[in-house]
Amino acid sequence: MHIDVSGDSAAGIVPVGPNPVFLGKTSSRVFIINSGVATAPVVPPTVSVYTALLGFNATVSTVTLPTTGPDAVVTPVAGATSSSNDIFIANQGSDSVSVISGAVLAVTQTVHLAAGSKPVSIAGNTANNKIFVVNNGTNSVSEISTIDDTLIKNIPVGASPIWGVMSTDGLFVFIVNQGDGTVSVIDASLESVVATIAVGPSPNFAFYDPKLKRVYVSNTGANTISVIQANITAATPPAKLADIVVSGAPTSVTALSDGTKAYAALGNCPSGTNHLSIITNLASCTGNLVSVIDTVALREMKTIAVGAGVVSIDSSGDASKVYVISANDVTTVRDDVHAPNCTDTGCLPGAVQADRTFPTPSISIIRTSTNSVVVTPANAGVVSRPLPTFHVPQQNPGCVSAIDPNFNDEVTLPCAMQSPFKIVTFP
Repeated sequence: MHIDVSGDSAAGIVPVGPNPVFLGKTSSRVFIINSGVATAPVVPPTVSVYTALLGFNATVSTVTLPTTGPDAVVTPVAGATSSSNDIFIANQGSDSVSVISGAVLAVTQTVHLAAGSKPVSIAGNTANNKIFVVNNGTNSVSEISTIDDTLIKNIPVGASPIWGVMSTDGLFVFIVNQGDGTVSVIDASLESVVATIAVGPSPNFAFYDPKLKRVYVSNTGANTISVIQANITAATPPAKLADIVVSGAPTSVTALSDGTKAYAALGNCPSGTNHLSIITNLASCTGNLVSVIDTVALREMKTIAVGAGVVSIDSSGDASKVYVISANDVTTVRDDVHAPNCTDTGCLPGAVQADRTFPTPSISIIRTSTNSVVVTPANAGVVSRPLPTFHVPQQNPGCVSAIDPNFNDEVTLPCAMQSPFKIVTFP
């Protein structure tokens, strides 16, 4: 689903491959990793790529990942880019990184890692000609040159690393170690860990704030967001500024580009949930709050109620809006054709029927100036609250929402919808 951030509206539904597991971006494109289908009829894993600002008229290029030979891909799970604008795919099951050329949109190289590496994420951006591959299986990070796509070295980090993020200037990399509740700070020039910082239990994600030069870490094993000072010089080494107590277990976090506030998605997912397990754990993510964090006082200012299943959050480049997924949101419809609920002249005989509730995952857009949700008005027959900005696309495009005139003669009853788990803003 592609959203026009200028108009707060859905700009298009972009078809991708079966079973998408990861959403990423380059300087001009969006890419989606699709795990494919393992049972007959088999569909190989693919990567869908399209120009980020063409939601309405997006032409999707499909890159099929190899499934035979020495470069065969097993379980692609995450990706990133670099100054080369190529796309790099971490293949957890085959201990490799597939290189997709941005020029030809095809796999042109495969970097093989040590057996048992189990790469799970990649830290990289357009400011650096290296990427750093997070190896969950060997407690290490593989540094790869994107000039010639060769392995430079392996850097030891903490236990069970799960995520990595690079500073926007490309100078430092922050590795989230879920197994021991630490963040390893790598100096990209020195190619070594220069600090290990204790955060909260079971951290799963980190967001780099280029304005204040901080890293915000969501800790799924506690109701906290850890904040790391990342304005690193010889005189100011990286250090933890605070563990901010929030009103639920966070799953994801973002910070505004003007540095004024941060926002955390409090999904209350099982401890240890990360981008690898979020789809499996989605039904257990019952939290419905977004935490608003004061970046000066380093405290939770307030919470904003949205639909249940708050699992992913991101902010617009102009700091005016925050976008949040409610994967387990519902819509409850009330009978309006039987008295006393019926208030017109066409009431039907008989007793009032019970409310009907439908799973309707949603997107809420939060205006950061007021910390309020942009709400799309709903018919009075929809009694569930809070209301979102809009719902996600339905699962079956052929399904037609219909009115049941014996229950509610104004509200169409929704079709089954898709299950969102990741939102990313561009640029």
